[in-house]
Formats: sequence, structure tokens, C-alpha cells
Amino acid sequence: MTQIKFPLLALSLCLLAFSSCKKDEDSTDTDTTVDACNTSGTVDQSSNTEIETMRQAMVAFRNSLSTELLNEGSTCLDNERFYLWHNTPANNNNRDGITYGDLSASQLTAFKEILQLFLSADGYQKVYEITELSEGWLNNVMSAVWNPDFYSIDMFGDPETSGSWGFQLDGHHCVVNFLVHGDNVSIVPAFLGGEPAVDTWNGESFDIFSDERDLALTLYNSLDATELSQASSTSTSHSLQVGPADMNGDPDPYKGNYDYSGFETGLKYSEMSATAQANLILVMKEYVYNMTTNFADVWWADIMTNINDTYFVWINDAGTTPTATSEFYYRIYNPYLWAEFNTEGSTGANSGSIADYNHVHTITRIPNNPTTDNGGDYGIFASMINGNGPKTLYEHYAMANHHELSSFKFDYTVKLEDHNHTHGHHHHHEG
Repeated sequence: MTQIKFPLLALSLCLLAFSSCKKDEDSTDTDTTVDACNTSGTVDQSSNTEIETMRQAMVAFRNSLSTELLNEGSTCLDNERFYLWHNTPANNNNRDGITYGDLSASQLTAFKEILQLFLSADGYQKVYEITELSEGWLNNVMSAVWNPDFYSIDMFGDPETSGSWGFQLDGHHCVVNFLVHGDNVSIVPAFLGGEPAVDTWNGESFDIFSDERDLALTLYNSLDATELSQASSTSTSHSLQVGPADMNGDPDPYKGNYDYSGFETGLKYSEMSATAQANLILVMKEYVYNMTTNFADVWWADIMTNINDTYFVWINDAGTTPTATSEFYYRIYNPYLWAEFNTEGSTGANSGSIADYNHVHTITRIPNNPTTDNGGDYGIFASMINGNGPKTLYEHYAMANHHELSSFKFDYTVKLEDHNHTHGHHHHHEG
């Protein structure tokens, strides 16, 4: 990654002594406490000093908001807004919560400081380049459709009274779910993309996925003929297999303990050469260490415990050798890490001005592992939100009569126990 343009700003006394903060001019002095939530399974606040700093920063940010903005941006942990993120341009108010454009300069700065508490320097740099540089470039193409001000913030639970809380940054090419549950911190699912992924905006050059691209090419070029034949897929589809919902209002179809067993294909880590193994580790770390180091280390330990069950798949344009300026796809499956990278092809208004390789989508998830109580995507929230109902939100939405999920992006057939619902593979992409 390029050197970060916005280093972590020191948290002000307002963040550390939030109880005595003066609200911004656009705030009121009325009570901003969120209505009591009855979500079961929440835990007490953590004594971890890093998490406590995160919590205080979020409380201070919430206290800086007007009653109207706080109410608009806040909801309970069991609200389906957690799962309604998608990949369409964030115009026409098609996101819940509050937007960057709703915030004063000081409030927006405070929120970006919170992002930097959860993300590594490289992780924050990617979010910055996506939401401000690439989106700024697009804004110059069609300002009513793409705008950095359109990125939205949803806040879940109340960090002032509970140790279980979270927030979501949601917009066109950036969706990250930040969750705290006691001593556990998570940032998945994380959808990061860019169109363009490489360019210059306002005099500042960016190459959002340089490491995800270049480290993967190094891995590809280190594979021998046998390894390459095992890793290479003949699929004609380059689409993300478990990416974002395509349409506004559709919930994430892959939450909870979605069945990843059909993806145990490709080149297995245990069958790679030592060189290829080392190169795969570097690619995997690029996705995990978007998160701040101490919590990424915890995540990484689970990944390494299961490293021999890691699979790597590559799809390349037929008859071509992959380069930094060609189209390709790869995915990594480990019981504790799912990572996909795809060059999407230029779309719509940009089809004549952006090269096909220069539109990139990535997704990072944690597949459900039955040996842990922490769940997969959305952490423990995926199982605790429903109380005594279905174990996961995936099951909830698939079974409930009041939700209709007509198209899942599976490349194999999925069957729910005791139900006759099956869903075929379907692709529909926007932006």
C-alpha cells in the first residue's frame, strides 16, 4: 500500500472525557440515549484498554450528534439493518442511517478516527482511497449517482450501557461491519471495491488493491504445472460467489452459518510447495490485517490452526497470462477466512473510459466453523440475535414467510434441512 495520507489523529479530550464534551453547534442538549433494546445474549463491557478506547470514541461521537441524527443512525442489535447492505450506488437515499454529508466537519473527523481505531493503517488507507478518491473520481462523471457524501453510518446497540455493540459503514464500493462483543472485535463481512481501482483524483494517485493484486500474481507465478492445474478453474464466471446483495432492500444471503462446504475445491494448502505456501500466507494476511493488529492476530491464530484446510482457486481469461493489467479472479477458503478478488469489467457510464481490469470487487468473510461459538460473519451476533429462533439470520430469512429470497449466488445447490427450498446460481451486477 502507499503511505497512509491520514495518520491516526490523537483522540481529543472530548473523546476521552465524553461525559463533559460540548456538543457541536448542530446538536441539541436533549437526552440522546437510544430506546432500551431487549436483544438477548449481550455481555458486559470489556476491560481491554484498546476496546475501551474504541467504546469511548463511539460514545463521544454519538453524544456529538443531534437527537434527530442519533435517532436516525441508531437501532438495536437485532435490527435487520445489519444485513441490508448492498452494492449499488448510494444515491436517492437508498441506505439507512446517517450519511457523511449529514455530519459537520468535526463530527466526520471524529468518525474517521473511530475507523482508524478498528483498522490498520493499510486498511484505513484502502477505505480512504475507495470512499474519497475513487468515489470522488466517479462524482466527476455523474455527481447525482456517486458522491463521497453518500456513504452511510448505522450504529447498533448502545456502547454506553453494553459491551455488545457495533456500527456499519455502507456505500457503493465500501461496506464494513464493525462489531464489539465483550473482548471480541470483528470487521466482517467487509466488501471493498473500486472503479477505478487505479487512477489519480484531485492530484492524488491511488492503487487501492495493489497488494491483493501483486501478491496474488506472485503466488500464481510460483505454482508449478501440477499446482496450477489444481488451482485453475474452468468456470466462465468471474463473479464473487458470496458477495453483496445486488439490490436495495435485499438482505445479505450469506450470513450466519451459510454452508461453504461446496467450496472445498482447488489447490489445497497442504499440497503446495513451501514457496507457494509462503506466498499464499502473504495474500491471506493482506485481507486479515486490514484490521488493527492485536485483534487481527487473534483472528490469524484461528486461521493458522486450520491452515491445512485452506483452498485456493484461480480463474483467468482463456489463453492469457495474468498481469497487473489483465482480468482475473481468485478466492481463498479457510474455515476462518474467505477472501475473493475479481476484476469486474467496466460498467455503464464508465464502459468507454475505464479498462475492464480497473474495476475490482473484493469480499472478506469468516465462514462458520461448527467448533466455535463465535459464529462466522457478524460474529456471535448471527446466532444471538434470534434468541430461541433459528440459529442464524440466514435460516431466519430463508424460512420466514415474510421474506422472499428469490436468487442466491450459489454455484451449487443448497438444501435446508426439513425444507424444500433450493436456489440456483444467479448473477446481477450494478456498479
